[in-house]
Amino acid sequence: MVKITLDLVRKRAEHNDGELSTLEELSLHQMDIEKMEYLHRWCPNLRILYLQGNLIAKIENVGRLRGLEYLNLALNNLESVSGLERCEALQKLDLTANFIIHLTSLLTLQDLPNLTQLYMTGNPCTDYRGYRTWVLCNLWALGELDGVKVTRGERLRALQNLTSAHATVSKDQQEALERRAREKMKQQQQEGNDEGKDSDNDSDNEEKWWEGTSEHTPESRIATHQHIATRRHKQQQAREYNNNNNNNKKKENAPRLFTTDGRPMNVNSANLQFKFTEDEQENTFVLDVNTYKYLDPSLVSCSVEPWYVRVTVRGKILQLVLLEEVRPGQATACRSQITGHLVVTMPKLAPPPRWLQQDSKCKQKISPVVSSTTTTTILAPAVCHPPTPASAACHLLPPPDQLEKKGCVEYLEVGEERRGADYTNIVNKEGDDVVPPSDTHPHYNLPPLRPNSPGFQDNSEVPPLE
Repeated sequence: MVKITLDLVRKRAEHNDGELSTLEELSLHQMDIEKMEYLHRWCPNLRILYLQGNLIAKIENVGRLRGLEYLNLALNNLESVSGLERCEALQKLDLTANFIIHLTSLLTLQDLPNLTQLYMTGNPCTDYRGYRTWVLCNLWALGELDGVKVTRGERLRALQNLTSAHATVSKDQQEALERRAREKMKQQQQEGNDEGKDSDNDSDNEEKWWEGTSEHTPESRIATHQHIATRRHKQQQAREYNNNNNNNKKKENAPRLFTTDGRPMNVNSANLQFKFTEDEQENTFVLDVNTYKYLDPSLVSCSVEPWYVRVTVRGKILQLVLLEEVRPGQATACRSQITGHLVVTMPKLAPPPRWLQQDSKCKQKISPVVSSTTTTTILAPAVCHPPTPASAACHLLPPPDQLEKKGCVEYLEVGEERRGADYTNIVNKEGDDVVPPSDTHPHYNLPPLRPNSPGFQDNSEVPPLE
């Protein structure tokens, strides 16, 4: 059974941040506690204490709780009331469904001036003749007994019938004590007979136990709790055994991720659709995994190693072997909130090839320029560009010395050399070929003029046609 420990009390005092010295309310119900102890030391300022549904047989170690106002001990194994004489602040006491036979033990509550509510329903003593009359006459401060308010007239009638009530209560209590003694002897004999029986036939014994009848005694309640606890323990062991078997089966059926010499293998136990590409410009590998759109992110994990990448979805693995070594520390994983796709970008460890570096640098660094010299040469990288056609001669590049400074080392001349206009020799010199005007050019013939009509008159007042 369970004992009251410091860790247990701190756990039940979470509403007070685990502080026990200032704790005013504590709930320890339905925990199979058999003994009340240490509470007066750890929680001296308790005002409300719930202990219902346990196996407590005696009220003890509560007298020092001077500020206790409400004590709930329903559904326990109490046979008498004691140990509450010093709880001066006690206002409400719940003893429902116990085994209280000694009704006269309630006389220990006479010195509690604030006790106004008492619940005794479900105890054997409530069947005594004159029970209510006897209680009202001995506990004057009560204002409510078993959920029924006490009126002044009822109290006066109880005083008139006190003598007869006292006699009947004493007689019924003696009979109950004798009956209780016989029950104890019967219980001991039954326990002796059950010791030699085999209790391993779980299915048959369990059905017989639930279908059988038992006496309403403290011993039968303890036996019931023990049987339930044993049954729970066996179920827990069976559950753990099944879990171990399932784990072993999972390990046996788990996909093989590595070869005997430690090399990773391609595995897709999750049957996921994916796309694995290589980005030469960025020098990276890109893995696009089609994970479920509404899958909880906590069920998806990703691990990037130098030679393989692994994506785990709901415990199932997708593992791919990489063609080149990557940098795990610089890898990134992003998941789309719209489609749910997981994109893993893994930079390569080795730098890109030299020709690819030159190509990228030329495309990024070199911009079209126009040379201010009289002759312009079109340059292109020797290994990465084909010869530029004559129609693209307008896209000009810097001189070779500037390209060498920018990282493009080797270039070839592409196309014919073109000569621009020379504006320094504007004055004609002897020997220069003079181009005749356009109207006298030998290759240019003007269209013939149409003759005027015979009746044509040139009138200056008529405006010209537009």
